[in-house]
Parts: sequence; C-alpha cells; structure tokens
Amino acid sequence: MKRIAFGPALVLALLAGLALPAAAQMPEVPMGKWWKRPRVVETLALSAEQQDRLEEVFSKNRRTFIDLKADLEKRQLDLEELLTKKGTDPKKISDATDALEAARGRLGKARTMMIVEMKGILTDDQWKKLLDAREQWRKDVGDDRRGWRGGQNPQNRRAPGGPYPEAPLKTPPPG
Repeated sequence: MKRIAFGPALVLALLAGLALPAAAQMPEVPMGKWWKRPRVVETLALSAEQQDRLEEVFSKNRRTFIDLKADLEKRQLDLEELLTKKGTDPKKISDATDALEAARGRLGKARTMMIVEMKGILTDDQWKKLLDAREQWRKDVGDDRRGWRGGQNPQNRRAPGGPYPEAPLKTPPPG
C-alpha cells in the first residue's frame, strides 16, 4: 500500500480552506478601527460619543482576540505538524482538527459578539448604511477587505509590505 506524503504547501492550502466557512457566517464590517476612518465617519454620520463607545468595545475585546488568535495559530500548527509526519494516527489528526475548529469557533463567536455590541451603539439607519456601503468599499479597493480603508484614491491602498493605507504610499523618484 502506498503512503501519500503531504507537502507543506498542501497542508497550508488545506488549513486555509478550513477558514472559509467561519468567515462567511459573520456579517462583514470593515476590518480594523473603521469608526476612526473619515470616510466611514462621514458616511454613517457617527457622533464623537459613538466613536468613543465603539473604541471602548474594541479595547475591551482586544486582549481576548490576541489570546484567541494565538490559540488558533497553535492549533493550526499542531494539525500541520501531524499532517506532515508519515504514519500519523488518523485519530490524532481528527482530534487536532476538532481542536482547530473549536478554536476557530471561539474566535468567530467573540468577533460576532463584539459586532453585536457595536451594532447596539449604532442607530438602525447607521447599521443599514454600514452594511450597504461595504459592497462599494470593497469595489473601491479591489475586493480586499483589509483595504476598506483606502477609498477611491489608489495611493491609499496598501501595497505588499507598504505602509498602512491611512498614509499615502510614497513613490521613489524616477532614475
């Protein structure tokens, strides 16, 4: 009987594919501190008090997210290591997969509950505008959720390894 060796690229592809269903279940809002972006503030007509309250919710949850993301990465590493070893017991792989999915579920639930708390700060009209505007924001940045910060100006889009989109990209002088 032949044994199939899993290469690291295949393992990473499998792990990346596991993340898709969880992300699809949560209502999308711009990544990061969207309540501080001038374009979002203007579109939603956010008050200073709302911005402060949104910041408080984010700050309150930040440490939890760091811990949950770290746990998720550890579980991904555990599974990757098992999949790259020859002759690993399928039960161990199954258990590691269950642990990874549980970690992913805890992180997804924490994100969702933070969004629910943030939704409570917004008016119904602001929430609707946020959800309606997400399609346009995605189009403005080439369907890159991380780039929702950028808006219409291509200089504000994040380049690989470049600065954050809030700061315009600097182009080197010719020659």
